[in-house]
Amino acid sequence: MGLDREPIKIANALKIAKEYYNEKTYQHALRVMQYVADNEMIQSEYKDECVALAIMHDLLEDTDFNSAYFPEYFNKALKLLTKPKEQDYIDYIKNIKDTGYTNWRMCAYWVKLADMKDHLAQTETLTDKLKEKYLKALPYLL
Repeated sequence: MGLDREPIKIANALKIAKEYYNEKTYQHALRVMQYVADNEMIQSEYKDECVALAIMHDLLEDTDFNSAYFPEYFNKALKLLTKPKEQDYIDYIKNIKDTGYTNWRMCAYWVKLADMKDHLAQTETLTDKLKEKYLKALPYLL
């Protein structure tokens, strides 16, 4: 049992990501995917979908991809990870943190933690402004 009856497969997520992301974003998605795959806190029955979500976490924000045909709960998690342009970053993070202990929200939470970890680990591209943004938001997520 996963998030949805027909879960998104990792192979499909990789195919979509390769098609829609530029190389830099694709490599970022693969690193986030690995962090999620290595996270022992994620329940095994949701791990594959969380990994697929990690791969596709930037699709709606960075591309013109339409997720309308994705399964319901996977799509909700993907949309939760997509920060609305007008929303304050801290409010966006607080919304992700408010998991309500639903499986799809927990999956989005784990992916966001992995995403922030990757951004903070990329010291060659991490500007002071981005570092401040992520470090200011991290306590709200933890």
